[in-house]
Amino acid sequence: MKTDVEVDETARYGKAKALEAPETAGKGVLQNVFRDRVFNGIYQGTTWQFHRYGIDCKLSGSVYAVSEIDGAIPLIHGPNGCAFHQRLTPRKMYAPIYNLPCTNLDENDVIYGGEEKLRKKIYEVYHRFHPSLIAVLPTCVSGLVGDDVQGIITEVEVPCDILYIPSEGFAHRSRESLDLLMRDYAESWKDPTRSPAYDLRGCGHEEVMFSLVDQLMEEQDIVENLVNIESFGRFTYGFESELQEIKHIFDGMGVRVNLTLPTCTVAEIKRAPAAELNIVTRNIRWAERMKENFGNDYLRKWFFYFGFDGVEKFYHDVASKLGLDGEADAAVKKEKMQALGELERYQRMFARDDFAVSTQGFFFTPYLVNMYAQDLKLPIKHLCVDTQLLKGLNISDRTIEIMMKNMEEAFLNWDLGFEVVMNPTLDEMSEIAKNVDHVLSDRITPPLYEKGGEIGMIDISTTRYLLFRTGFSGIVEFGKYLASVLYRERTKRKPIIARFDYDTTYYPLLADPMCMASRGMWFTMWSMKSEKKEAQNGNRC
Repeated sequence: MKTDVEVDETARYGKAKALEAPETAGKGVLQNVFRDRVFNGIYQGTTWQFHRYGIDCKLSGSVYAVSEIDGAIPLIHGPNGCAFHQRLTPRKMYAPIYNLPCTNLDENDVIYGGEEKLRKKIYEVYHRFHPSLIAVLPTCVSGLVGDDVQGIITEVEVPCDILYIPSEGFAHRSRESLDLLMRDYAESWKDPTRSPAYDLRGCGHEEVMFSLVDQLMEEQDIVENLVNIESFGRFTYGFESELQEIKHIFDGMGVRVNLTLPTCTVAEIKRAPAAELNIVTRNIRWAERMKENFGNDYLRKWFFYFGFDGVEKFYHDVASKLGLDGEADAAVKKEKMQALGELERYQRMFARDDFAVSTQGFFFTPYLVNMYAQDLKLPIKHLCVDTQLLKGLNISDRTIEIMMKNMEEAFLNWDLGFEVVMNPTLDEMSEIAKNVDHVLSDRITPPLYEKGGEIGMIDISTTRYLLFRTGFSGIVEFGKYLASVLYRERTKRKPIIARFDYDTTYYPLLADPMCMASRGMWFTMWSMKSEKKEAQNGNRC
């Protein structure tokens, strides 16, 4: 039900922060963006690499999501090794999760069960930390043993909320699900109205969100023009400044932000159903359940909401969902025109040179390249697309073929006019580099080319995250950063990191027989799992 009850903004949102001016916002954003690289020393966006090669269990995603909730303690029901390794999460390697209690299951518990240990540990955790919420996270071991985790939670009486999250790693999605998802995405590049209503379970974050809806949220009177925003967390690049820009634009539209999920307090989560609209940035399963349970509508932030026109469309679609058609026009247009004015000087600088862009085919590649060409006005002569990563993720040759075909059709429809080169060799990249003034790399591996082909690349793999913000300032900040890098004097010395021998497919893994044997074994096991499941379900190609 809707109500015209007024919201006490100070009580609900806290004291408002002043929106950062462009000249100060960029510095803070870029400092945040480069923090991972400074700490880890990996010549690429580190979140993806850590998640891909080291910390990739569903439990990891659940631990991280729970750690975002103010006043919550994640309790791991499993062996101590699980708790030890999950203290580090890919999104904040520089900030370990210190408060991560564990039931410390051993061989005896595998035989006799660990329910009593869980019961005692819940009491212990409450008396030690006095949290507002204890989130119980079972592991593969406790899941296979069959402990009645939900039954224990029901029995235990402590003066705080207890949440059960299905975080057992063995229930992770199979590898062929990504192949099907990529194929659906490739089809939607041609027709965005066919965007896949996918549900990639197994990331851990999704399981936490669904559990919050089912077990913690409470019935509320819906407040008009109030929205919830799903976030990747406060450790996401530029989270605070992006949120302030969203609030600033929403304010001009007459829209208010209720909370960011799961980056909020336990009490705020309980009041989440007061929002009229949920803005979904990951999977829609939790939002569908909220709509079913409490009547809240939702809007999925799709890939076509990137870029100046895409961001403008996003805010217009939010307004439409809230019945504010026309009321967002002036506020959104003002912010867009201001950003375009700030970006114009950098566009003029870029127009003097020719560019080649090296990228990897993935979810947003066509729309990302469109931003380079249309928003930043980069005169691109060659687009080099590497599909080796996709093969490493068990994406079939047929799906890769469809992706490349649809990608090229999209570029043709947009009249971008550059040459697309698939999986270029070092010699081919060297020839391309001779024909342009700058080679940008937004995903692929500059050290490989610097060492093997003497090709100087400008790495934008980390700063490209600025282009995925739900606002206009990120594009301006990216342009400002790129201009500063392009036209400053660069050292001729090779960085130490470019002197290692990396594997050409699985960067940043070293081309070491032992490392690659381990990787090969892991890949083979995943492939066998996929083949077995495909045989059971029949060929769905």
